[in-house]
Amino acid sequence: MRVLVAEDSKVTRCLLVSQLREWDYTVVEARDGEEAWKQFQEQAFSLVLTDWIMPGMDGLELIRRIRETDSEGYSYLILLTAKSEKEDLVKAMDCGADDFLVKPCDPEELRVRLREGKRIIQLEQKLAEQNRRLRETQAALVESEKLASLGQLAAGMAHEINNPIAFVTNNLAVLRRDLGDMLKRMETYERARPYIRDAPTELTDQLDQWAEDGESDWLRQHLPQLMQSSSDGLTRVRDIISNLRDFARLDRAPDDSLDLQTAIESTLLVLKHAIEEKNLHIDSALDSQIAIHCRPDKIHQVIYSVLLNAIQASDSGDPLRVCLSKKDSEAVIEVRDQGCGMDPQTQSRMFEPFFTTKPVGTGTGLGLAVSYAVVRDHKGTLEVDSELDRGTTVRIRLPLAPDN
Repeated sequence: MRVLVAEDSKVTRCLLVSQLREWDYTVVEARDGEEAWKQFQEQAFSLVLTDWIMPGMDGLELIRRIRETDSEGYSYLILLTAKSEKEDLVKAMDCGADDFLVKPCDPEELRVRLREGKRIIQLEQKLAEQNRRLRETQAALVESEKLASLGQLAAGMAHEINNPIAFVTNNLAVLRRDLGDMLKRMETYERARPYIRDAPTELTDQLDQWAEDGESDWLRQHLPQLMQSSSDGLTRVRDIISNLRDFARLDRAPDDSLDLQTAIESTLLVLKHAIEEKNLHIDSALDSQIAIHCRPDKIHQVIYSVLLNAIQASDSGDPLRVCLSKKDSEAVIEVRDQGCGMDPQTQSRMFEPFFTTKPVGTGTGLGLAVSYAVVRDHKGTLEVDSELDRGTTVRIRLPLAPDN
């Protein structure tokens, strides 16, 4: 455990440092409050021992500044002082000191006080870890509810849209069949029209006018094309519904085998509008027949979140590379963008639930946190390499199914 010692007396400081190192603490020395404050800003310390009376910044001011910082983790602060009046000690504790020792320090008392501080720090760290896991679990529950809602929406859409698509598709098939016969009859009539002699003049004039307007030619040329485009449009709508069903995994058991190539391609289709809106160039290299045994809905959720983050981070016209490969006993999914990237501070918090750099209303801060938890639960790893203004690479490693 790292300890910062702030003491202006060289003799006292050397004695403290010697004792602490003998007890296997990592010690950093500071000759006064200013130097100690500088050291604290540059690196993290779990324990701080500081003298009260020092030139320049005294111990109380140092403690105040440390307590005002928004640093990660808790620092246990012990004040060293020759003062023993009750009012002085109350003042020290009010400033944020956790404990105090009367100088000169008794070695055994110092060892016990440090041990108590270490125990409190460990309890704080344990509590912080439990709190992190709780937030992560809460985030996973929220995301699961969102996915369940998507599944219900997809099921309703599939039922409501597939039925009219089916009868419209059938009607188009009947029309296309009958249209061919009708066009053949029109051609027969066109060949026979010059030989019609006894028809009423009014009728022949109307037929002549129709031929002059070119309607028969237009119908013969465009009707088949219109029917085909209508059929293609219905097929596209049906494919969209199918992709949404596949994405939400409505018809799969909780634990199943998942073809990752199909999963990635399906998710890219779901995100097609977002990709086209930014005019991104998708460069994919997907090995086929790579399967894992997993919760398909959860892995789809991870792939979706990672791809969506990459799309949102990219600028218009950027390339976006998506790779799927097999390495040893793992499937490796890699998504690489050339977008805004992340600075070290953002990277240190990227897996923290509800942390987001996106504008209000465009991100929940749950995507990476939940993805990390899902991959971890599947005995895999999720790695992120990012550099500000240079882009981000997300690498997901998942155990292969036994037969791969």
